[in-house]
Amino acid sequence: MNWILYVLSPVMVHLLLSEGIAVLAGTVIDSAACTALSSVVVLPVAIWMYRRDGSYRGDESYRREGSYRGDGSLRRRPFHSESEGKTFALSRMNYILKENTWEGKLGPLFFLGCLAGGGLLNLLWSGLMKELGITGHFSNRAQEALLTSGMAMQLLGPGLLVPIAEELVFRGLCYTRMKTRLSVGQSVFFSALLFALYHGNPIQMIYAFPMALILALLYERGGTLTGPVLFHMGANLAAILLA
Repeated sequence: MNWILYVLSPVMVHLLLSEGIAVLAGTVIDSAACTALSSVVVLPVAIWMYRRDGSYRGDESYRREGSYRGDGSLRRRPFHSESEGKTFALSRMNYILKENTWEGKLGPLFFLGCLAGGGLLNLLWSGLMKELGITGHFSNRAQEALLTSGMAMQLLGPGLLVPIAEELVFRGLCYTRMKTRLSVGQSVFFSALLFALYHGNPIQMIYAFPMALILALLYERGGTLTGPVLFHMGANLAAILLA
């Protein structure tokens, strides 16, 4: 139970702060502005949790702990305490610096591909959902409310700030914490399911689940949060600019 709370606590914090902003400011500012403000409030807390887990690049203690193999791959073993989970998270920093990550192999092309890939996925998956009639059977009022806000606030909130906050929470924290007990495949699946359920309505769940699978894969194989953040931004910006 403690491990489950450890995994879910970033999402609970995100939900609590976001709902608090919606209640306090929802009648004063529009939907996109609420998401922007929520992300601004969530980010400092999420960054603190991320650093506390030991995923901050400037912390060198992972080299002393030896929780990675010589080839840069992560050492798989069950962790039964928060401190061991921190050590596991710290080992990711060594993995990031290795040349066998997509970032290391492709450099700037990796980031450009993530941004373009997110936009392309949005077009393909949204088009498929429309062709299958899924969007006609379920309400998507939350998304529609965002798209009625001013363009500048849409770009700032859902387009830029939301991807940073959500990737930090769902990939940087939840996914990494899941891997202290679960395999990579299990962590990818359950973190994607959690991300989809968090979005709260059938259309967004159906859209978010396959995207979250790709986001977790980009984080795992890409070796950095920047890749999934850019992919997420590309998908959201495509939805905003092409609506």
